[in-house]
Amino acid sequence: MPNKLVPTVDDDSRTTGVRSYQDLARKILEETAADSAAADQRLPSERTLADMFGVSRTAVREAIIALEVQGLVEVRLGSGIYLQPSGANGPSRLPAFDVPTGPGPLETLRARVLVEAEIAAAAASERRDADLDRMLDALATMRLQLADKDAYDAADRRFHLAIAEATGNRVLQHMVQAMWDNARQDPRWDKIEQHFHSEQLREASLKDHQAIFAAIAERQPEQARQAMQQHLGRVISQFSQAWY
Repeated sequence: MPNKLVPTVDDDSRTTGVRSYQDLARKILEETAADSAAADQRLPSERTLADMFGVSRTAVREAIIALEVQGLVEVRLGSGIYLQPSGANGPSRLPAFDVPTGPGPLETLRARVLVEAEIAAAAASERRDADLDRMLDALATMRLQLADKDAYDAADRRFHLAIAEATGNRVLQHMVQAMWDNARQDPRWDKIEQHFHSEQLREASLKDHQAIFAAIAERQPEQARQAMQQHLGRVISQFSQAWY
């Protein structure tokens, strides 16, 4: 039976005739930004694009973010997706068109759900008092820095790494560090956070982290697993909101 706590995309994330969101980004530009297209032209909605190409709305969102990073489209929350002057030239006249490679932000988050939930469960069994001290220190900083996104994110990273360290498994530590750092070095992550990150999300995230900590401190592996799934599921849900 599938685990209902693991978030899924809104429909099948495997695309039909489109191998990746990079391919999808190019196809969206080819189909919607013909040579006659005007700058500031509004593109079809996220749902319409998903229907046009037979893909999930999550795949469309990651493709649009990739195009936005290139300056080819602009996402205006509550309004839509708009073609920018460079995008209006059409893909055939864009020699610099270079969609970012590698897994997208939402793909990385979905991987983190699977990996870090099990890490949290293992930490609940293996943790020592010194591990709890590191987690508490990170939580205290997060609580104090709710209004400062960069400071909050740094403490958030320390909290997740402390959980991985509590397992005593260096491979798991490297996995968490790589997933965290690789995502945040990607300009697509910056774009998606610009659209959806907020102090309210950080407040909800802090409560999630407190629940994760409590389960680990009480040596409750299943509760720790579920708390981590719910936390990362919340982030995915927030970042997966429709733009309009």
